[in-house]
Amino acid sequence: MTETVTCEVENRICRLTLNRPEKLNALNLAVFREIAGHLDRLDHAGVSCMVLSGAGRSFCAGHDLDDLASGDEAGAEAERFENGLVERLATLPFPVVAKVRGHCFTGGLELVLAADIIIAAETARFADTHAKFDLVPIWGLTQRLPRRIGMAMAREMMFSSRTYSGIDAAAMGLANHAVPDDELDARVDRLCADIAANSARSNREIKKLLADTDGLNLAAGNAWELHHSPGHGPEFQAMIAARRPRKAARL
Repeated sequence: MTETVTCEVENRICRLTLNRPEKLNALNLAVFREIAGHLDRLDHAGVSCMVLSGAGRSFCAGHDLDDLASGDEAGAEAERFENGLVERLATLPFPVVAKVRGHCFTGGLELVLAADIIIAAETARFADTHAKFDLVPIWGLTQRLPRRIGMAMAREMMFSSRTYSGIDAAAMGLANHAVPDDELDARVDRLCADIAANSARSNREIKKLLADTDGLNLAAGNAWELHHSPGHGPEFQAMIAARRPRKAARL
């Protein structure tokens, strides 16, 4: 049986990939459970960065409407689980980089907003289509999207159900970068390699400080950082020494 989500770790980089290309990686409860299983088994200590992506030509076309229409996924328990799984991805201790090509619609948009950094192909397509189907978000879209792109643009996306290109997404701040389609894999790989080459402890603590101070004013946030930052760690001296130019050997 083919996995609907795959998870591989190499060189401290975890690659979590939606794997329903024939369905444009549409989401359902089974996919969410499989993601949760991978996260349960993941050795977080051995991961410095995660790449979140979709197999085939699309990142994710959204929630599987066939499953929604069947009523199989109705109920508060399933909704709480799915919402909690998106929150779990958003609060992973290490940086998460989303690689987006093709569709990133509705539920896929909610999922991608759990990433810290979004790199999109120029021809990627972003949209929120909840209103097209008389649906209301339950995976955090009304909270994360305005925080990412500002309230005015978030209202436009949600109220209009318009589609935006990867270039549009970068211009509005939804994506960090939009790159030519044939350069997407290489750009994401280079970014993740840069992240993995740094101190995993530093990046985890930086991510925690960002989360802990979200919503605080500058003075309160600055005070929090001063009193809660763990400062330099056990690898500090070795990393400094590794970057010092070696003196030429004397004859």
